[in-house]
Amino acid sequence: MAKIFNLDPQAIDALDVHQAAAMLSLSVDLVLVMNNSGLIENVLNGSKPIANNTQSLIGKNWLDTVAIDSQPKVNALLKTGEDDSEQKWRQVNQWVEGSPSLPIQFSTIFFSKENKLVAIGKDLSSISTLQQKLVESQQEIERDYANLHAIQNRYVQLFNNIDQAYLIVDSQTLKILEVNKSAGFLVGDLKKIQGKLFTNLFPVKDYEAIQTYLADSKSGIMQSSIQSTLENLKENVEISSVLLREGNQNICLVSIKPRSKSVQTNNLNEQTTLLTQAIEDFQDGFIVCSTSGVILTANSTFVSMSQSAQKENILGKSLEVWLGRAGIDLKIILGTVREYGSIKDYSTTITADDGSSPREAQISAVSFISGKLSAVGISIHLISKSVQQPSAKSENLGKNAKELTQLVGKVPLKQIVTETTDIIEKLCILAALDLTMSNRASAAELLGLSRQGLYIKMRRFGIVDGNAAEDLDA
Repeated sequence: MAKIFNLDPQAIDALDVHQAAAMLSLSVDLVLVMNNSGLIENVLNGSKPIANNTQSLIGKNWLDTVAIDSQPKVNALLKTGEDDSEQKWRQVNQWVEGSPSLPIQFSTIFFSKENKLVAIGKDLSSISTLQQKLVESQQEIERDYANLHAIQNRYVQLFNNIDQAYLIVDSQTLKILEVNKSAGFLVGDLKKIQGKLFTNLFPVKDYEAIQTYLADSKSGIMQSSIQSTLENLKENVEISSVLLREGNQNICLVSIKPRSKSVQTNNLNEQTTLLTQAIEDFQDGFIVCSTSGVILTANSTFVSMSQSAQKENILGKSLEVWLGRAGIDLKIILGTVREYGSIKDYSTTITADDGSSPREAQISAVSFISGKLSAVGISIHLISKSVQQPSAKSENLGKNAKELTQLVGKVPLKQIVTETTDIIEKLCILAALDLTMSNRASAAELLGLSRQGLYIKMRRFGIVDGNAAEDLDA
């Protein structure tokens, strides 16, 4: 900060403090005359008063009439008499009765002969107003930028999510500037075609016609559309263009519409139709049921599995009607899906309405939410008898039984029976855990045991895992 002046202290002492204050008031906006402790004794306004009630400051300590953040600055200004160094200008927020806080730039002069302190101030209100306007302008610019950014995001989402294929082409060079996602189904990799010539998407014989059409569009000549063929798909398409202006640049918004919609699978309704048809014709049975197992819909394969005359006969019924272990399989499937979200390759049997023999099947299921409806999608795959493999557990059972018969005559019959029972119990527990995907609560229900009883037997046969041990101790 600049110094206010450089006077010899003796020259200052030669001046009368009140006369000096009166002369200073002609060149500044406010003068405060104070004693050495900072008590204001007189107030002189400049040519244009900065406030109507500046005389109300008389008799008050200067430190009490400024904002809290300005008090350290005022303390420094009051030390002019103690410090021989030249005082600097300091901005102070001055309070005056009946007026808002006034930004004033102060400096002080000490008159040692009369032991008085004179504070001279320049009003910074105009500068403060300009600064406030600058801040408001900056905030307005930031708001405009945020709005522009939001508009740009909406444009990108609209451009990419619309079903129609659109490209933005430079009207001068005919280079592709932007491509929406829908156009990707027609023209291929979006990243590879950006920056390429728009005419390269079409046969060479159509180059001139396309260039002429875009040139006429640029000139404002309205045309409905032209016909061509996409080079990569050999698909007949209809091309239309609209001229857009971006500052000094003209661009063409080009629409490509297939004459046949066979390749336009990006439409949500079309995708849904394709998926629905694929599930309907799928060789595995597929049903959608409620979280309680009531069938909401099913494909034709499951209707055939159930030997029902028509689909309406199975809708609204519980799936357990067609499961081999009624009341158990469905609880295991739904319980596992509820706990883990899905189940895969659960082995069971499927019965039919005509009373034929049950057929081996594997069931996979997953839970999902459609709107406000929670449901379960279930796939049923029938296992051909030719691919059914003998169970390794059955082989082990035969092997163990053979070993037990060799014990006859060597150990008492009672001990042989006890060991045989243990082997069968262990194999049954392992089979139940396998069927229920290691869901111990469902396995206990399948075996007709309490959960606690199952854990005790698992520990006894050495098949207790960490989780089971924790549950047992609980």
